[in-house]
Amino acid sequence: MKKVSIKDVAKEAGVSLTTVSHILNHKQERFSQATIDKVLTAKDKLGYIPNKNAQQLRGHTIKLIGVLVPSLTNPFFSAIMQSMEQHKPDYVDLFFLSTSGDHLEHNIKHLVERGMDGLVIARLIDQPESMNNYLERHNVPYVVLDQSEDNGYTDIIRTDEQTGGALAAAHLIDLNHQHIAIVQPYEMMSNMQARVKGFEDYCESHDVQKPLKIETELSPSGGKQIVDQIIDSQVTAVFAINDEMAIGIIRGLKERGKAVPEEISVVGYDNISFSQYMTPALTTVAQPIALIGETALRLIVKKITETDQGVERIELPNELVVRETTQQLNQ
Repeated sequence: MKKVSIKDVAKEAGVSLTTVSHILNHKQERFSQATIDKVLTAKDKLGYIPNKNAQQLRGHTIKLIGVLVPSLTNPFFSAIMQSMEQHKPDYVDLFFLSTSGDHLEHNIKHLVERGMDGLVIARLIDQPESMNNYLERHNVPYVVLDQSEDNGYTDIIRTDEQTGGALAAAHLIDLNHQHIAIVQPYEMMSNMQARVKGFEDYCESHDVQKPLKIETELSPSGGKQIVDQIIDSQVTAVFAINDEMAIGIIRGLKERGKAVPEEISVVGYDNISFSQYMTPALTTVAQPIALIGETALRLIVKKITETDQGVERIELPNELVVRETTQQLNQ
């Protein structure tokens, strides 16, 4: 998708490049108000954003891609960013930014003003139509993934979350667990909701009672904080909505003298790098994290460098990785 240039503004306004440059750089003294108004109107109409610093730093061939994630320290998103960095072509520079949901719109506009040629957004967009219109107006293509919803405006990369939840449920039920808890965050994104639905649907179809739901913060400390609720509930197994929560749960159970998996089995979700090095190593539903990052990069580069691209919806498979935190329940 071609970005609007200063030449486009000059053509739209019917004036010279020099005139546009002077007016946009607030050197307006020698120009009539009518000329100034024509330039500013053309600038707003075309969605042109001057970015002299970016132009000086990167020249004309380097493409800047902004990547917005919920956390720079969460291993899941760190791995996605690392994959994007490893697979980027020489003519691409990546700018990573963490953002809360409340500040997402502001940070998207901040990156656009910084001269990004494209965006990868791994956060739920509260007003997708409005944001899509804004980005289209400024000729900034974007790709969404993970927590984002499929609104049909642009490319999206997701994994089969519902099947992922079902894989976790099938594993625990195969091990004879009937009393199971789901540990989830207070704020449930659509991808997390799909995991839970897949888990619950599988339980229902196999005549297993509906899992107990326990809410906490989406972090290792959040998992650790609700261990007493897990113990008091007398469940024999726990499905944590991500690996970080599972790690906190296992630590909390150990501190309270509960053995994993001998007394309580634990399944996580994501397969972050730490999960295989724990003691015991974490059983988890593995998302193809590196492939998510590589695919997101490929799609946004394609949208930047090629015209007339349709919308792609890519769904990648998950798989269960059985390690040491689950075992057969002897009744």
